Amino acid sequence: MKRVALLVLLAGWLVPLASAQDHFQVGGYGDYFRISQTKTNMAGFGVRAGLKLFSHAMLEGEMSYDFKQAFTENFNTTPTVTLVNSNLKVLHGLFGPKIVAGHSAIRPFLTVKGGFVNFRLDPRPASVGAAISSIENPLPRRGLGGTYRPGRSTP
Repeated sequence: MKRVALLVLLAGWLVPLASAQDHFQVGGYGDYFRISQTKTNMAGFGVRAGLKLFSHAMLEGEMSYDFKQAFTENFNTTPTVTLVNSNLKVLHGLFGPKIVAGHSAIRPFLTVKGGFVNFRLDPRPASVGAAISSIENPLPRRGLGGTYRPGRSTP
C-alpha cells in the first residue's frame, strides 16, 4: 500500500513538470473493436500521437492492430471476458484535427477524423513483426473500408 501511495504521489508531482505535453502528445491504449455485422468483438493495442499546430488546434493520428477475438460469458451473474488468438486481424487508423477550448482543468474539444479499416485473414501468430508487416505492406483494396469518427467532449 505504501508503494502505491508513493507512486501516486510521484506521478502527481512529475506530471505537471512534463511541459512537452503542450506541443506533442503520444500514448498507447488497449483497443476493443466490435464488428456489428458478425457480432464479433476484437481486442488489440494501439498508439496515438498529436502535434500542436496553433494554441487551440492539434493534428492527431491513431492506429491500432486487433489480433485477438474477445468472448464474453456470464456465469452466475459474473461476466467474464476470454481473449483468444484469431486468424482475423483488423488494422485501423484515423487522422484529423482536434480543436481544444479553454485553459483550465476542464478542456472541451471537438474532433473529426477520417481513416481506414483493413480486415485480413492471417494465420500467423500475433507478434510485433506481424503488426509491422501489416502496416508496411500496401493496404489491399479488398477488405479495406473508409471510416470517419466525429467526437466532442462536454464540460
